Amino acid sequence: MLAASTAALAQTPTPVPNGNLDTWEIRNTLQREVPRSWITTEDILEPLVQQELPNIGFVEKSTTVRQGPFAAELTNIDIGNTRPLIVPGVLVTGSPTGLGTPYTSRPARLQFWYRLTGPDARADSAFAGAVLTRNINGTTQLIAQSDLILAPTATYTLVSQPFEYTPLGVSPDSMLIEIDSGIAENLHEGTVLLVDDIQFTGSITATRNPVTEAALQVYPNPSSTGEFSLASLTDAALSTAPFTVTDATGRVVLRQGKAPLSAARGRLVDLREQRSGVYLLQLETPDGLISRKLVVQ
Repeated sequence: MLAASTAALAQTPTPVPNGNLDTWEIRNTLQREVPRSWITTEDILEPLVQQELPNIGFVEKSTTVRQGPFAAELTNIDIGNTRPLIVPGVLVTGSPTGLGTPYTSRPARLQFWYRLTGPDARADSAFAGAVLTRNINGTTQLIAQSDLILAPTATYTLVSQPFEYTPLGVSPDSMLIEIDSGIAENLHEGTVLLVDDIQFTGSITATRNPVTEAALQVYPNPSSTGEFSLASLTDAALSTAPFTVTDATGRVVLRQGKAPLSAARGRLVDLREQRSGVYLLQLETPDGLISRKLVVQ
């Protein structure tokens, strides 16, 4: 759970792209209307059936709102021919070309309003959740997650669910929110989930591992030549990790992939072609990002 010692809560919500679900657009030639920045059940099914699908009704624009002009209505629908095949309404952040959205903050909570109805709504286990991830050394690492099963409610109800952060202590580079009108093994037709005003709230301060930080050496720093050496006597994965160097404006001036273990005790960071000033070195280690300021005199 969230550690109180790392929490620095801010009250300003962090925007989720089209989190108010007020902006809808036509996605395909069949004139299916969908919420911008989200994919729906139809988008997920289309690669399976290898054709564009009309708006079957899994996810529709609704004027039954908490506020604003529109909300999203997710419905369990039977699409079976000879026997029942119940498919839920699904909303996931992203686009048909890829799931998820770039994101670099560390929010404290996932917050939204919902209304869940239907005779079998409780048994169908409507779901809402979010994950924050980061690509580290070519592997997607979980940074935080927040998820829950929704209880039936006939009126709009506020949910504010905390994120649980892993010990990596770094910021994510992407986020994914998923909302389903049911995730039970045996779903029922007619369960309806209305969702509105999805956002992240608060913030959690990134923590650092002082032992890991101390194991990395950077010298000389400041450097009069623009050459720096990275070394670690106790953990070769630190000084050999992929890294980027950015200048004061955020422009990447140097990028290197993972180095061989032979470089663990003296890896060169060459900034000889750069102007005098302060630069930021970021290593993508197995334990998360490690940053160092580099000063070129």
